Amino acid sequence: MKRVKHCAEREYLDTLQLSGLLGEIRTEERDAAAAELQFQVCTYSKGELIFLEGEAVQEVAILHTGTVRGEKFHMEGNVDLMYLYRKGETFGAEAAVSRRKSSPLTYVANEDSSAILIPFKGICESRYAGPVTLALLQILADDNIKKLYKIEMLSKRGLRERIMTYLRIMRKKAGKETFSIHMDQMQFAQYLCVNRSALSYELNAMKREGIIRFKKDRFEILEKNE
Repeated sequence: MKRVKHCAEREYLDTLQLSGLLGEIRTEERDAAAAELQFQVCTYSKGELIFLEGEAVQEVAILHTGTVRGEKFHMEGNVDLMYLYRKGETFGAEAAVSRRKSSPLTYVANEDSSAILIPFKGICESRYAGPVTLALLQILADDNIKKLYKIEMLSKRGLRERIMTYLRIMRKKAGKETFSIHMDQMQFAQYLCVNRSALSYELNAMKREGIIRFKKDRFEILEKNE
């Protein structure tokens, strides 16, 4: 991991704005607010650990480039992919603002990536602590909604039901008929908490039956079969 000290380049400020963390601050004051957050930029190689489950976390992380996996490891060796983070999305915040400061997941760079790390203490000490904290609360609420989507999907007994529930959610979020799930098949299997071979078999069966159309991570639900 390479750390770059606080830097006010436009690209980092744009990512901060994309995250929504500055959304409650007037546009003309956002650059000044960002300058008070004491943030650093860290780069990570593919497969590098960012936060380990149970590790003390003091910083709110915003993904700047690449993708990051939020994973849950189990004693028997299984790994569940809880979420795949993309540019502008926040991770680790629930730990940084909690009493215990303990990360609930392991966060791993899915590819060469970089993240903006903001000490929660820096947020609290900022003149803009009020609006930034409110924005952070909204971000955490959005994260909870994503978790509810996963609970809804996992509540389905059959694999096909899980797949269709997730694909319908992603189509609704994308707002178009053809959409990307931003995961390869192994990651999709981990997200659904199933075996990769079982997922591959079911997806191909659904494709043959004309229920879905897909290529790599791009999917389309065929309306006539819903």
